[in-house]
Amino acid sequence: MKINTFIFDCFGVVCSSVLNGWYKENILKKGQVDDNFKNLCKNFDLGLISEDDILEYFSKYQGITSSKNQLREDVDGYLSLDYSLVEIIKELKNKGMKIVLLSNANNAFFERMVYVKYPEFKTLFDEIVISSNIRMVKPNSDIYLYTLEKINSKPEESVFIDDSMENVEAAKNLGINGFLYTESTSFDNYVKSLDLK
Repeated sequence: MKINTFIFDCFGVVCSSVLNGWYKENILKKGQVDDNFKNLCKNFDLGLISEDDILEYFSKYQGITSSKNQLREDVDGYLSLDYSLVEIIKELKNKGMKIVLLSNANNAFFERMVYVKYPEFKTLFDEIVISSNIRMVKPNSDIYLYTLEKINSKPEESVFIDDSMENVEAAKNLGINGFLYTESTSFDNYVKSLDLK
């Protein structure tokens, strides 16, 4: 079965990690560990809490003295786009591949930051699926099945690219080809190995 669909995670793949990036740099590096952080992010990704709720939560960490606006700017500063991966995505698109974004995220951040900072972002993808819009999150199988149905692709024709092994394994369990993303060069080599026409 020939591959015709590439489904990309956003943060940690197409873009840098934002919430996780801030948390690792400002909290974990100082020796603090928040056992609730993963659950907090999940609720944010499901759209159950807002950006303001996250900032309010972050402001209570020991050693954080910034105002809410300063904190927002600080967190926003972690956003960057992987331009080398963007070039690979454009090449895949030019070959007629379906290109999809499947992100555990809150749509408010896309509207306020991602689409504003990178106006070309939306043009990279044929479909964008953001967890907060549909109240489903990876690694639950329903979000993968929803995405495949939305783009009319079969699991075996699709490759799912994510920086989380748990999310990649969940995709593989549904018959989707999986790739654990670390950086663009190894992904480029993987794409070449697929011998796409």
